[in-house]
Amino acid sequence: MSKLTARLASILCHPRTRGSAAWTRRCGASVPTARGTILSCFLLASGIAACTSDSSSPGASGGQGGSSSTQTGGSPGTGGASPTGGSSSLGGQGGTSISSRTGGAASGGAGGVNRSGGAESGGVTASGGAGTGGVTVTASGGVAPTGGIATQGGSSSTGTASGGVVGRGGSTGSGGTTSTGGMIGSGGTTSQGGATNKGGSGSGGSATDAGAAGRGGGDAGSTLASDSLAVRFANMILSKWPDPKDINTTAGFEYNHGIVLRGMEQVYRHTGDSRYLAYIQKYVDENVTAAGVVSNLGTTFSAFDNMQPSVLLPFLYQETGTAKYKTAADSVQAFYKNIPTNGDGGYWHKQSYPNQMWLDGIYMGEPFLARYAAVFGNCSTCGDTVVKQTTLIAAHTLDTATGLYYHAWWDNNPTGTTKPAWADANGRSPCIWGRAMGWYAMALVDTLGDLPASQTGRSDLVTTLTGVAAGLKSTQDATTGLWYQVMDQGSKTDNWTETSASGMFVYALKVAVNRGYIDSSYSAVADSGWKGMQTKVTTDASGSPSITGAVQGMNVQNNYAGYVGQNKLTNSSHGLCAILLAAAEMEAK
Repeated sequence: MSKLTARLASILCHPRTRGSAAWTRRCGASVPTARGTILSCFLLASGIAACTSDSSSPGASGGQGGSSSTQTGGSPGTGGASPTGGSSSLGGQGGTSISSRTGGAASGGAGGVNRSGGAESGGVTASGGAGTGGVTVTASGGVAPTGGIATQGGSSSTGTASGGVVGRGGSTGSGGTTSTGGMIGSGGTTSQGGATNKGGSGSGGSATDAGAAGRGGGDAGSTLASDSLAVRFANMILSKWPDPKDINTTAGFEYNHGIVLRGMEQVYRHTGDSRYLAYIQKYVDENVTAAGVVSNLGTTFSAFDNMQPSVLLPFLYQETGTAKYKTAADSVQAFYKNIPTNGDGGYWHKQSYPNQMWLDGIYMGEPFLARYAAVFGNCSTCGDTVVKQTTLIAAHTLDTATGLYYHAWWDNNPTGTTKPAWADANGRSPCIWGRAMGWYAMALVDTLGDLPASQTGRSDLVTTLTGVAAGLKSTQDATTGLWYQVMDQGSKTDNWTETSASGMFVYALKVAVNRGYIDSSYSAVADSGWKGMQTKVTTDASGSPSITGAVQGMNVQNNYAGYVGQNKLTNSSHGLCAILLAAAEMEAK
């Protein structure tokens, strides 16, 4: 009891805390909630006058309690709380976890507190859910418990500080480190997502499952400087296209917008800048009705291009708690049954391309399923689908010489569909295209972060990623650090280094190293690629950055000449996506 009192007091009495409006509300005459009153009186009666000026204690690790999977309310799911561990009932083994980082979120018991529903294998979820107990206090913006003093994983409402959303989670292993939660006021600088430190993921998780790109990517507690390329590009996008629908001329809910906003999401998770969240929300709200109907989803599958922005729905539900985002996500998940498949069960990339699987489609479709299951916990088949689709295309497109994958595969099963001009005798496309590999590499790290350690076939994805990393190392241009448009043909004079794929590889390698999926030696490959990416950035007289050298959008080509004979663009959706994701991870400190 005394330890709990002392630690809470040390946070509440920090000079930044004492001077805040939240301090006045809690320790002055006006206390907004009964819980606040009880907490204040408890602390005052326990000797809060003995405060010190340093409240920089790190968050305590959780106990050994089980994990649970819930939605809005934090009540225990199937995992429940451990009888002996994870409880914060005034000193239970889970302990009280306090983080003095801005927006810090307490860790829970085994499995930790996952981002508002994002659980590796369980995890306490949803806005308002307290871990297996514990009090979360922010050092900036006042005192904001994410559920008061919880006993045995009890649920409670989310507290706020300076108007911001506090303590929406992050993921931790048993006793691991949570990421800092939510945004604090406007422009708070906290990481919004899962920790990448080793330490397990969920109950029984492996040591490489500590965080998810889908729920945050980079290191727990990391942030981005105001002059970083990630922030500069994010701010440029806000300024150049105040309405996100104008990012690309293609209308509606589709990937040219969604991939840029996925990059913006990553910057938001490292900064907590509410402008980026509002920008993402504006686009989604333009395409999702108040009733949760996705405008151009319909009932007939058209293309995975129209599925990709759906990955933003669970994220927005986590950040805002708005029910329509869950309703929309539910409808998208149910829509997968409408997607036609080839004879081996592989999803067609487009309705107009019978029996064709593209590497691009893995990124457009599978991260949503993995994130949906992690956030909402009610999809028993999602993980199996992710593994099946990702490994099926790999089996049919692998180039054994490089460990990389050809762009696409046509399956002559069932028979009767027209063989595309690009398909060889095995149905495989002719070239290893950089951006297709970029989509695939990012899909691997993003889905691995959201799949539970217990997922059947998960280890196969890690093995695949390891092979991809080796292939990237062997095909990286030694001079520029970048990768070629046709990846294994760098010696040809008409080939050229391509920006969007290179940025995607930098992101995937950095996240994979941070999480322990691949050997740390690949950090040097990512570093070299990042140096090359920076040479593709130009700045105008006003200081606004642009990203150059990204190939235009393109279909599967019939031959090598088709791939290298494409236009290169400046500030295209693909280039912006790549620079935002790569910069967010490489510049985060």
